[in-house]
Amino acid sequence: MSILFYYPSNKRTISIESVIIGFKNQGHHVILLTQSEESELHEELHKDNIDFSTYVIEKNNALVYYFKHLLFLIKFCRINKIDIVYSHLQQANIISVFAQYFCKSIFYICRHHSSVSGSDKNFNQSLFDKLINHFSKLIIVPSKMVYKQVNEVEGVSYNKIKLINYGYDFNKYPLPNIIEVEKIKNDFKSKLLLVKIARLVPGKRFDILFSVINKLVKEGMDIKLLVISGGPLFNELETYIKDNYLESNIYLLGEKLNVIDYLSASDVVPLLSEAEASNSVIKEAGLVNKCVIVCKGVGDFEDYIVSGESGLLMDKENPMPDLINYLSDIYNEKINIENLGLKLHESVINNFSIENVLEKYASLNK
Repeated sequence: MSILFYYPSNKRTISIESVIIGFKNQGHHVILLTQSEESELHEELHKDNIDFSTYVIEKNNALVYYFKHLLFLIKFCRINKIDIVYSHLQQANIISVFAQYFCKSIFYICRHHSSVSGSDKNFNQSLFDKLINHFSKLIIVPSKMVYKQVNEVEGVSYNKIKLINYGYDFNKYPLPNIIEVEKIKNDFKSKLLLVKIARLVPGKRFDILFSVINKLVKEGMDIKLLVISGGPLFNELETYIKDNYLESNIYLLGEKLNVIDYLSASDVVPLLSEAEASNSVIKEAGLVNKCVIVCKGVGDFEDYIVSGESGLLMDKENPMPDLINYLSDIYNEKINIENLGLKLHESVINNFSIENVLEKYASLNK
């Protein structure tokens, strides 16, 4: 079977890498085609002798841009006699749903986002979703919440949707660097160290988390929060920190390559996202046995996290009271975060190991 992975980005994504290599190990001929130039993703797959190609053009005119990609994808599938295309992310999916009518390949559309709300809304993204939903023959979603979004909210028939968890070869993750972990702990010494890894955008609700930290610090708690990532809210959040004299408690560290070291150094990993498809950071926190605090009704969190057993769940609409109570109880050692972290580790391995996920693709790769 000749299988193409069509993907806009050149950045490493271990869940996609793991499936690509898993298919190759099953005996399929697998090719990666990206809309970006060769970079870290291609280099990683080259180690496993995965064939890849790129098609990079300037986006000066949107219609011309997508039309050229459409023609290239059709020609690529015909020349390489592609049997199956796994198309990932909206920028590739909008092209794939039209290309499928001009070649013999079977196209599976892989959706990686849930709902989009508030100031994160974008007209073009909503329009693309409608077109993709209408023309897709099968949409693969990574969680029950995305399934519900696509089926119940967006009106796509359940016959066109298939739920397959993200699959990870967890051996691809680096082990924490013990020296670096100790350095982080010493540099940000506190009784309770939090690490939040998320884009600085409204949907991640940093305003709520910062307000809670501000309240607890003013009550005398020795708490520090490390924020890893960048985004459009950087200046606004930096101003909040200065205005509330939190420079010794909240640190905006920007992008970091050694995320696993920061997770390992933390006591708790909070995430207040109001929408997710299947968040990888929380799974990575589970790999290093960390307690996580996330919202109910978001992404796949409740598929593998039981509140009080393998993590802590907050009310999605009003998470602040739950977050205050959880952090206060953890600070006062009323919650055993070590046990929560160990249970989360076990759940992540059971639900998302590539060995357990690959079998769900068997009916598609015939």
